[in-house]
Amino acid sequence: MNKSIIISVSFCLLFASCKNNTSSENIAELAYRGDTVFVSEQSAVNSKINLRTIESKEFNSEFNTTGTIKAITGQKAEIAPLFDGRITRSFVQLGQKVNTGTPLFEMYSAEFSETVKDYFQSLQTKKMKETNLKRQKDLVQNGVGVVKELEEAETDYEIALKDCENAVANLKLLHIDPNKIDMEQALKIVSPVAGKVVQTSIAVGQYIKRDAEPLAIIADLSKIWVVAQVKEKNIGSLSKDDKVEIRTDANPKQIITGTVSHISELLDEETRSIQVLITCDNKDRKLKPGMFANVHFINSPKESIVIPSTALLQNEEKSYVFIQAEKGKFVKRTVEATTANQQEILVASGLKTGDVIVSEGGIYLMGN
Repeated sequence: MNKSIIISVSFCLLFASCKNNTSSENIAELAYRGDTVFVSEQSAVNSKINLRTIESKEFNSEFNTTGTIKAITGQKAEIAPLFDGRITRSFVQLGQKVNTGTPLFEMYSAEFSETVKDYFQSLQTKKMKETNLKRQKDLVQNGVGVVKELEEAETDYEIALKDCENAVANLKLLHIDPNKIDMEQALKIVSPVAGKVVQTSIAVGQYIKRDAEPLAIIADLSKIWVVAQVKEKNIGSLSKDDKVEIRTDANPKQIITGTVSHISELLDEETRSIQVLITCDNKDRKLKPGMFANVHFINSPKESIVIPSTALLQNEEKSYVFIQAEKGKFVKRTVEATTANQQEILVASGLKTGDVIVSEGGIYLMGN
């Protein structure tokens, strides 16, 4: 019985000794000091890692995303009434070309009549206050006036002048020349932009309210925007004036070329993407607002640092690679990287030409 116990204890001691020897060998093979890893010449890790010297090269990254077609801001206007009233005349029809200031329809509105009346009243009040101010100045200059009355006249004139300016501004918002208006003038609604009447529901005799849906939509669709959603990982490869290829489900075989005209400064935190505006010629009107589009970005070639995707390692906070500082010594280096394609990574910062990186097998240098 005692002999069996002695054999068991001896076996356990032998096993523990072997385990300790193995651990000692591992410790000798890889040693860690902060972000630096030391690899012994005898380590099996040496045969599992590949090295590559960084060289810059001309590179244009490509990626795909989706987008929505919309009219360019400032080239589309929805015409909604500003007053309650009844349409008395129509000047346009669907598909008609119009210029800025072209009359669209005419309407009678009691509210508009009050606006015109307020303008003429403010104009008359201003003239009266101006006359009184001039009289008070003359009296004071001749030594028979009262300074307090002059100051009151000045205040009254300033108030009347401001009221008149506000009344003029209200008329100009309606594209009405205050110098040509009269009390009996009907309200003409004009187009604020040049383009085509792409939608209209104008009907003579129709009573409309200020909160109604737009009665007409004017748009110039000879050029349009494709609003693309670009993921955070691809932002670094974007540049203004980059060329873009657009395809739609309506014409999947036709490639329409566009140009990046604006890259948003704001990132959507939910989708982790930004909006990119792409301007496209649309003279044949095949791109219609509201359509979905497939967007293929083709960046202009530029000197870049590109590394194999196998070289990039990640943790929860950052991306990094291992740099060979000297033989058997590797340093973890944080980089800003963008996916270029399935095999390559475009590095925006963190590496320079001449750096020697672990292009494959870096996982073996990671600590526990």
